[in-house]
Amino acid sequence: MTRELYEYQVSSEGGGRHWEVPYANLKDTTPTLHDPACVNAPVAEEDALLTLMFSLTGTVLTLDAATSVAVIDFDSMVYRHEVRTVTGYSEGPAEAAWAQINVGDIVYYDDESDGLNGVKLSLAALRADGVTPNPVFGHVVLDQDETADDFPKGAADPQAGETHICAIRQKGF
Repeated sequence: MTRELYEYQVSSEGGGRHWEVPYANLKDTTPTLHDPACVNAPVAEEDALLTLMFSLTGTVLTLDAATSVAVIDFDSMVYRHEVRTVTGYSEGPAEAAWAQINVGDIVYYDDESDGLNGVKLSLAALRADGVTPNPVFGHVVLDQDETADDFPKGAADPQAGETHICAIRQKGF
C-alpha cells in the first residue's frame, strides 16, 4: 500500500506551528520556558542575508528535560518579551550604540545581547563583527494595556543600553 502525499494531519488554530525542536538544534542549547528561541540553521557566508529572512524564531512553550526537546510556537503570535535598546556593538563585544524602542521596530534574536545581558532580543541588525546579520524575530506592537503615549521606550538621548518589556509580534512564516 502506498501512502499518498495528501494523507497527513495538522492541528487547527496554530497547533501546526508548535513544533518540537531538540535543544541541540537551538542557538541557545539551554532554553528557558517562555523565552525567545532560534533554530540553529547555519548558512554559507555568501547567504548570510538569508539568515534575516528564513531563520526559524519563536517562543518556547514547553520543555522536556528527559528528552531534551522544546516545543516552540513559530506562529505570528504576540508575546511579551524583554528587548534591549542596543543597535550596535564595538569589539569585545561591548554595546556601542542605542536607540529608543518604538511601535513597528524590527526586533532581532541577538546572541551578543544574550551573552552580555541575558536578554535574547534587541534592535541590533548585525552581530559585533558588523557583518553577520541577526535573525529577525518580529516587530514591536502595542499590547492590550498600552497606548501610543507609552512609546518610545528608552532614554530620549540614549548613552547606555536599557531593557524594556515589549509586546512582540513574531514574524511567523
